[in-house]
Amino acid sequence: MTAVARLHHSLVLLWLLFQSLHLAEASVISLFPTVSYIYARKTDPVISHSLNGSVIIIDPSTQQEIPQGPGTDGSGSGFSPPAIVWIVFLLVIGAPLTVAGIRGWRCTTGVAIGLAAIVCSWAAIINSVNEVGISDILLTLIVLAFGVLGLVIGIFEFARVVSMAVLCLLGGLAFGMRITLLKTGLLFSSLSLNWLIVVVFGVAGGLLLIWKNRIAMLFACASTGTFLTSLGVDLIFNKQSGMSLGLRSLFDSNDNHLAYFLDSTYDPTLSTRIIVIASLGLTPASAFAQHLLFKQPFTRRGPPPSDEELCLNYPTEDLSANRATAFLSGIWDGAKLS
Repeated sequence: MTAVARLHHSLVLLWLLFQSLHLAEASVISLFPTVSYIYARKTDPVISHSLNGSVIIIDPSTQQEIPQGPGTDGSGSGFSPPAIVWIVFLLVIGAPLTVAGIRGWRCTTGVAIGLAAIVCSWAAIINSVNEVGISDILLTLIVLAFGVLGLVIGIFEFARVVSMAVLCLLGGLAFGMRITLLKTGLLFSSLSLNWLIVVVFGVAGGLLLIWKNRIAMLFACASTGTFLTSLGVDLIFNKQSGMSLGLRSLFDSNDNHLAYFLDSTYDPTLSTRIIVIASLGLTPASAFAQHLLFKQPFTRRGPPPSDEELCLNYPTEDLSANRATAFLSGIWDGAKLS
């Protein structure tokens, strides 16, 4: 298959993946007909308080109260089943990427598409549901199902180029997101500025693949792996009030969850900051260690066959002159055996 054909198949793959995520959003909307379909707040809600101290969110365009619901976004509480599922998932995927992601080959490319599907479907759903939402365990199972679908797609050869690009983007995004999680209330008070930092690192990770293929893949594996591992460790020590809350504050722009995040402001503890900073420092160390341990290129395809090997199956000499002799010889040998 030529490089152009692979690129065509990869683009078709991405289109099908995004279409499947769009169908997932549509299914959520059909389940909740009163959904507030908001990816980013288009208005500046009026924030007030009731007599009992609860937060009330008013839509300035309609002067109507916006119903509020919890912004747990599938994280669960304490060590509830959804939280346990996420801890196991993050550590099982993150640790191998941190240690030997560059040698994962098909597994690594599959994980890249799977993680992208998880992030996209999770962000789409949490920003689409109404104040009732869906249970944390159901949301967890839905996004992990999308992850399994992405994993299966990413292991095939036609998805290799796109998978590598996606992994490099994820590595940059993972690094940028941890930088935004270093301060109380995220790095900047403006959500757009925080996302600007994240996007810049994501684009940088993707562009690095064009100029320095191996360096880009080493950084992508290390950054994605250390991010997932640190998030899993932080969930164990700080549960849903650590990095989990910071990421939900970064991704969740649903007006139906605004009161929740006003009451639960992201305020990282010392242990969360230590985990985040340690993971950032471990990223280049992990990339360099993998470079030293695994000298082979990321792609494990063998070299193309040489001209000599091709000639074994497709001989170039003219055998037509020998055909008559071979035919007569065959007749003579058959006659002797009869």
